[in-house]
Amino acid sequence: MPAHVVYGDTFLVAEAVRRIKGETGAGDLMESNRHKVAAAQSRPEEALAMCNSLPFLDTLRLVELEGVLATQESAGGGRSGRRRANAQGGWGRLADAIPQMPDTTLLIMVDGDVSRSNPLLRALAENSDVHHQATPTGATLNQWVKRRAEAKGASITPPAIQAITEMVGNDLWTVDQELEKLALYAAGRDINDSDVRALVPYAQEANIFAAVDAMMAGHPGEALRLLMQLMQDGREPLYIIAMIERQLRLLALARDLTDRGVAQPELGRRMGTNSDFVVRKTLGQARHMSLPEISRKYQRVLESDLAIKQGRLEPAVSLELLVADLTTGG
Repeated sequence: MPAHVVYGDTFLVAEAVRRIKGETGAGDLMESNRHKVAAAQSRPEEALAMCNSLPFLDTLRLVELEGVLATQESAGGGRSGRRRANAQGGWGRLADAIPQMPDTTLLIMVDGDVSRSNPLLRALAENSDVHHQATPTGATLNQWVKRRAEAKGASITPPAIQAITEMVGNDLWTVDQELEKLALYAAGRDINDSDVRALVPYAQEANIFAAVDAMMAGHPGEALRLLMQLMQDGREPLYIIAMIERQLRLLALARDLTDRGVAQPELGRRMGTNSDFVVRKTLGQARHMSLPEISRKYQRVLESDLAIKQGRLEPAVSLELLVADLTTGG
């Protein structure tokens, strides 16, 4: 059986591995003929011994090797990539061992994103089927969402596709989970953007982001319309002000971190969120505002919150005044 290298987006990688197992019949093997090995927690000799063993009362022996490419991700590439992979010993021996493995062995090597110059990837490509599962973006992501909805027995409108990709981004695990809920909710009709706003948890955050965008662009009417929509959905003015306060706090943190040169993959952790949507939108807004400007706006939000709690202003009136002040740079 051939060896396979499957790497890239973790959702697509998992799908590709399931597909390979289905095509080869590896999904129905006895437990004793199925092995899953984490490269970081195992020795190459152990994995190679499994690969060289004949199956017991089955036609195949399946060995899934996870994270082996990552062990040499910093080894470098170039013309001598194959030599460097082998020179490091250990997992570098895999490339040469594959042709000698029994035909009854199905080896699937699974990894996340690695560089194309990864020396072990280059070496393994000579005797393995390589499947790069790139995370879709742009129009390709929209097409993926459409196909994924159809696979769940649902259809989805273009505005709904745009809404869910804007809110969730290309986190395919989250998009798939949300499509599952939306397909059940729509119950045979098209999934529309109203459904997305009603069910996807990022929808209210999206309204806050859009409202802050409108304030920065000097469009108080649009900002107020978005915030009024939240009120119509049952959110109190104090909650909305708290959301704006939170967003300005994230903006200040994002501005400070980027000014200090913190890399984007680290920003989400420092900001206390695992939402790609929140990180992307916050970074986009922070690029157009200075720390002193963010600080002034944040102080104005605190004053509005205090005015409501002390009974000096009606909540709705305070929210309208806040929008006007923030839009004019208050």
